[in-house]
Amino acid sequence: MYQTYLTESILLTVFVLPELHGQGIGSYIIDTLESDELFLRAERIEIPASITAVEFYRKKGYDYKNGMKELDDEQHYRLEKFRTC
Repeated sequence: MYQTYLTESILLTVFVLPELHGQGIGSYIIDTLESDELFLRAERIEIPASITAVEFYRKKGYDYKNGMKELDDEQHYRLEKFRTC
């Protein structure tokens, strides 16, 4: 259990106001988070994505968790990114 904690991270609740979409703010936030030590130590990063955010995260290198494109109980897609440390 402890080992998994050290090799996995999750990004939660990242929002950009709709009127500010397309200005690079979301990319700046994700790029900043992906330079954090908790991201850099992780082999796998998971993010729950809203229906409107899925394609943004896919462009940032995230893919559907376990290859399954389906909404969870909270109406989010579970995405993940693997990296080699």
